[in-house]
Amino acid sequence: MRGKHLKISVFSAVGLLFASTMFGQTLPQAIQMTKNEQFEKADKAFKSLIMAQPANGDNYFYEGENFLDWGRLDSAMAAYQKGINMNATDALNYVGVAKIKWYQGSAQEANDNFFKAKTISKSKDAKVFYKMAEAYVNAPTKDYKTAIDLLNQAVLLDSKDPQVYIDLGDAQWGLDPSNASNAISQYEKALKIDPKSVIAILREGMIYQMAANYDLSFQYYQKANQVDSTFAPAYRQKAEMLYRAGRYDEAIVQYKKYLTLNDALSARVRYAEFLFLAKQYDATITEVQKIFAKDSSNVILYRVLSYSQYEKKDYVNGLNNITKFFNKVSKTDVKVISSDYTYYGNLLSKNKKDSVAAIMLTKGADMMIKANAPADAAKIYEQIGQIDYMDSKCADAITYYQKSVALKQANVNTYYYLGRSAYDCKKYMTADSAFKQVKTQRSDLLLGYQWTAYSEIAIDTAYTGSAMGACNDFLQKVGADTMKNKDAMVTVISYMAVCKVAKNDYEGAKPIWKRVQGLDPNNDAARKFFESVNRPKQTPKKPGVK
Repeated sequence: MRGKHLKISVFSAVGLLFASTMFGQTLPQAIQMTKNEQFEKADKAFKSLIMAQPANGDNYFYEGENFLDWGRLDSAMAAYQKGINMNATDALNYVGVAKIKWYQGSAQEANDNFFKAKTISKSKDAKVFYKMAEAYVNAPTKDYKTAIDLLNQAVLLDSKDPQVYIDLGDAQWGLDPSNASNAISQYEKALKIDPKSVIAILREGMIYQMAANYDLSFQYYQKANQVDSTFAPAYRQKAEMLYRAGRYDEAIVQYKKYLTLNDALSARVRYAEFLFLAKQYDATITEVQKIFAKDSSNVILYRVLSYSQYEKKDYVNGLNNITKFFNKVSKTDVKVISSDYTYYGNLLSKNKKDSVAAIMLTKGADMMIKANAPADAAKIYEQIGQIDYMDSKCADAITYYQKSVALKQANVNTYYYLGRSAYDCKKYMTADSAFKQVKTQRSDLLLGYQWTAYSEIAIDTAYTGSAMGACNDFLQKVGADTMKNKDAMVTVISYMAVCKVAKNDYEGAKPIWKRVQGLDPNNDAARKFFESVNRPKQTPKKPGVK
């Protein structure tokens, strides 16, 4: 009987080994897939490991870690919780549950589960401490000081684990982003223990990237790939760094290398974003359509597709896809950004839906102001003003042009159209002020002088001559080019003549009206003036004489 039991146990062990090699990888290999951002592959590997070893709590914990890094918090929580259900004495899964609670903002529940983890491990497991610390470093709500305290305890328990120093470097970098020297010293400690720690090398490259030292950053990323040519994050970081440096084509090359190692759907989504940022709009559209053939659930792709279609002047499909984006985004945790509103507004405008377009563009500009981007906001306000001006909504146009001006980013076009809108609305003082700014910014442009004269003429309803200076400035600017500017000159010179008439200076008005007739022989106002002054005076009849 004893031999029979031995035989069964041997076959069971062989079966477990066969299952782990057939269906997946070893646990360290699966963990490495997560570090390599191969989340889908890692997921399959963890499921195989769990099938082969359902009582092993570590399998569930690292499955949860994979989901957490993948951004799937609900799936991560389910994995951690299942790990506790299968093995209630595994401290790490309590850490996992606590991490999710901390991510979700439930501090008390997080602390309760952290306490359970420490109690079960009797505070003697360094991994429990540094995994706890990772929550405080990586979650939306940061607590770097608590993380550093936990990591210092982890060092006391295990000073030979490089991951402790990597996490310490991350915490110290987060605590003081302006001085990364402490972080670098921790990453160097990790490298002394494990010279092939590609994550430590990557982190140093990221520090130099943040400092805009792109050459040195690139060297670290290259070094990481020399140590491990399959380490996908280094290719991704190279791509991001090259993009920041404005080297878009090179960035795409690196991202293609990343995709050879990580052809996950999430990676292809980011690749599509890269193509758009590199202004390769046709390639972006093609890539998105390839992804949609497999999975059309990612809301970001509708953003990228609609943006690209706008740039390719495919306004109908662009509007259709940006509308889908807004319909879907409210059901996700994807944040709406200012460009979503501005592209939506532009697509609406191109589809002749100006009133709704103005609403969307305003939302985009308002977000830009909150994000401290006044120059961008000013351009959008100017654009809204232009839409309203073209739609003959002069009052609305004034409002948006003045918003642009208030941001102190206005150019000559802003002032010109502010002036034209104000002139159309009979707000001549506002128009005059705007046109004077046109003259100031571009003294070579005749339009500033012409419309300043027009505005001041409109203001002078009593023909006192207050616009004479502006009229003379305009005429002086015209010089000998009278044919091209005939209509404007007739308007200005006629005003000057009427001012003379208003003062009963008929003799002084005659040569000015003659000048008008020289430009416009059939000018009705000049004709009527000369008819009036040349009409023979009748002698009054004496009373009683018939």
